[in-house]
Amino acid sequence: MTKDEFLELLSETIDTESELSEELLLDEIEEYDSIAILSLISMYDDLGVKVNPSDFQNLKTVADLIKLAGSKIE
Repeated sequence: MTKDEFLELLSETIDTESELSEELLLDEIEEYDSIAILSLISMYDDLGVKVNPSDFQNLKTVADLIKLAGSKIE
């Protein structure tokens, strides 16, 4: 999966119309809340990446979400 494909999937998963970029702060995404985190956990699980809610505590940017996906992103 490319970064662009991941960003599109991320946008669909958290149901945002915001233009997502790696530099965007998660706090600036109105839809990024506890419900979105649960949806993201499911999304990562579908990608074969095991994450826990605590993994999201120190994330600040969309780039951090990309890093969490690790080798699944080309």
